[in-house]
Amino acid sequence: MKTIERDVIIVGAGPGGSSCSAYMKRQGFDPLLLDKDVFPREKPCGDCQSGVTTKLLAELGWLEGLREIGFENYGITMTSPDYTKLVVEAPNRGTRYDTPRRIYDHYCVKRAVAEGVEFRENVWVYDVIWEDGKVCGVKAKVDGEYVQIRSRMVIGADGSHSIIAKKIKMFPDNDNDVAVVGRCYYADVDMEPFNEIHFDKDVLPGYVWLFPEKDKLCNVGLGFNRDLYKEGKTLEEYLDSWIETSPFGEKLRGKRRIGEFRGWRIPSGSQAMANVVPGCILIGDAGSMVMPLTGEGIGPAMVTGKLASEVTREAFDENDFSLNVLSRYPERRDKIYGPKYQSIKAMENAFASAEAVDGFVHKIADNPEVKAGFQKQWYYESYEGKE
Repeated sequence: MKTIERDVIIVGAGPGGSSCSAYMKRQGFDPLLLDKDVFPREKPCGDCQSGVTTKLLAELGWLEGLREIGFENYGITMTSPDYTKLVVEAPNRGTRYDTPRRIYDHYCVKRAVAEGVEFRENVWVYDVIWEDGKVCGVKAKVDGEYVQIRSRMVIGADGSHSIIAKKIKMFPDNDNDVAVVGRCYYADVDMEPFNEIHFDKDVLPGYVWLFPEKDKLCNVGLGFNRDLYKEGKTLEEYLDSWIETSPFGEKLRGKRRIGEFRGWRIPSGSQAMANVVPGCILIGDAGSMVMPLTGEGIGPAMVTGKLASEVTREAFDENDFSLNVLSRYPERRDKIYGPKYQSIKAMENAFASAEAVDGFVHKIADNPEVKAGFQKQWYYESYEGKE
């Protein structure tokens, strides 16, 4: 079997893998970025690039490019089962965008390649190489040939069905921490520049979203925690029913649906494991880093990608790829995300029933102090370091 050697391999070229590779390059590495697909490719998602994402894009010098391809949203509109409407504006403009992942992910890959990152697509990684209790690379099929790609570090950034996570036995799959989600697109939809989140009595304990994109394109989807999903209807049937019965679905009636309805798995950070073994770090969805309730995964993927690049640099500098060094990754990750996961996960109880959601939304709408507190929690990245 042919052998290829690199210092660092990053498996998965989503936003987490691409940004991680760029940070690696800037730290003096020559990372090899791999993906099983050919770009641009479809990736089912809500398509929102939040303030967490745009902070890192600005740091990388990639933000202006996003502003050219994305549609700026000004925050969220939330509705309750009794059809109360609540608008919670983001505190800063120019920090939140909606861009189809087919376009956004390809943009990030191109920016990484422009920085000198070696990118290989259409590469199927099917296993890791274990030697003496350490990951020493991956096994892959490249251009029809089975090869070993050996490295001193492997970064698993291969998404919610991560083969790397499965092979290092860090693939949690708890029903109350994994969401089942689906989305499609509608054309020619007139919307205000706000991401809509609808808690409808016929969809609870899930919710429906409508996220506006460029040229009147609208990302429309819904999801449930897997333990609460009632399988009497498919996700698509739930969505079709909501469109026909909810006053907030009226704007979609008679509009043209683009492409197929696609589902996927969202593993939330409330089930995240250490995500490190000697020689390997998991980032983003591969490490169950998605925010509970909100389902935001792009920001955490990019944050953990940056953390992984920093810890990798330290491992090389100290010539130590054991948990003595790599355990710094979960320590730093938990310092950033541990309290956030706990507080947002606790909020799920407020969305368990129609009465609970009505009360929650009314409390925010009727009390300016409560609304300000909710705004700070929802847009936490805008307030960090300012208090």
